[in-house]
Amino acid sequence: MPRITAIQVYELLPKKNCGACKEPSCMSFALKLLTRGKTPFNCPNLTETERQALIALLRPPVREVVIGSGDKAVKVGGEEVMYRHELKFFNPCVISIDVSDLMSDVEIKNRIDFVKNFTIERVGQKLRLDAIAIRCASSEKNKFENAVKFVSDNFDGPIILCSFNPEILKSGAEILKGKKPLLYAATKDNWKDVVRIAKEYNAPIAIYSPNLSELGTIASNIENLEKFDQIILDPGIQVLGNELKETLNNFTMLRRSAVKGVRELSYPLMAVPAVAWVGSGDNITSAYYECYIGGIMLDRFASLLIIHSAEPWTVLPLITLRQSIYTDPRTEPEAKPGLFEFGNPDENSPVLVTTNFSLTYFTVSNDLKKSNLNCYLLVVNTKGLAVDTSVATGDLSGSKLKDAILQFEVGKKIKHRRIVIPMLASRIRGDIEDQTGWEVLIGPRDSSQIAGFLRDNWKV
Repeated sequence: MPRITAIQVYELLPKKNCGACKEPSCMSFALKLLTRGKTPFNCPNLTETERQALIALLRPPVREVVIGSGDKAVKVGGEEVMYRHELKFFNPCVISIDVSDLMSDVEIKNRIDFVKNFTIERVGQKLRLDAIAIRCASSEKNKFENAVKFVSDNFDGPIILCSFNPEILKSGAEILKGKKPLLYAATKDNWKDVVRIAKEYNAPIAIYSPNLSELGTIASNIENLEKFDQIILDPGIQVLGNELKETLNNFTMLRRSAVKGVRELSYPLMAVPAVAWVGSGDNITSAYYECYIGGIMLDRFASLLIIHSAEPWTVLPLITLRQSIYTDPRTEPEAKPGLFEFGNPDENSPVLVTTNFSLTYFTVSNDLKKSNLNCYLLVVNTKGLAVDTSVATGDLSGSKLKDAILQFEVGKKIKHRRIVIPMLASRIRGDIEDQTGWEVLIGPRDSSQIAGFLRDNWKV
């Protein structure tokens, strides 16, 4: 449940029900504020004092931090709960690829192009990488500046500047002035200088310390003494044996502390799975293990990852897992029911049946597109339920399928009277044939096997 209620928010609103916020009432506006569908700035009748009180009330336990500028900016943090089922997660983890100032321009350009061009569609969403982290591996200011300028000229997304030397961070921030790069990292030795640079260039910072007590102390000093709160915490990451176990424990304790209101720890967390490459001479093993570690950190509250591997087979599992973690299953939109054409179907083409559960629909439709099939897909309104669930609830039945055939005039498109249903719906085959009078074929369990099934079983 939310940590605050709609009534608490409503008490700070004007209670005029004027509609200026585009909501029918102040209570409706309060509910939208809770789910972040609106912000306090959408109400023009609030005084500045009232607005600041509302912002303070609505502030999530994990502070929200913005990296980058314009429409390419990304938000990290902003979470309110430990686990998704308690409410939902709001800001998907930012995944960045690193480059080094020791790399050639060609190598850096290839990695930039990979970040810019890598995309895959899954369940109707475009999945992409987000940012680039620039490491000062040379410890030389000039080389770092050249790398930052090259990345800036070829990439317009969020950038992370990585060095423990404040002077080097400042030189990079000057090149990226106005672009709000993340400055990585402030430590117990340099935090005053890094905060000064962050204030000058309006940039967020990351604090690094594997000691949680020290991490909290640095964050507290920065917020209380420097009045600066655009902070991300990096407690470090160890990738082997009991040390990995300790890393996961640290991330869990930090998130729990933030949710419970420990102010100096109320910031988003970041991890660097790229450390899996340190000391390894086997690129394949390192990339695989980095992906493995990245997935674990995604599941343990990391709001930002820096990875080194730029291979599709290492990135794909991470962005797929991220989508799954940050999708709220309670509000996942249903697919639109109807009769859809794939390829160039005619009156002899097969008619396939599926439900309007979005994951099922998009999986089936993507497989049909990849197979270059000429067919019809009848999407039945099952209230957004999957095949096996809708069969169990009666939302996919002979009568429901009969209604869909009539509603979408399937009989006018074809001259045969045969349909293919999913294997998980096989137990209602007789009911469908009794209700519709159509012949029913039992299709494969997996939609990736549809092409082979039709080749062997569909005869005109």
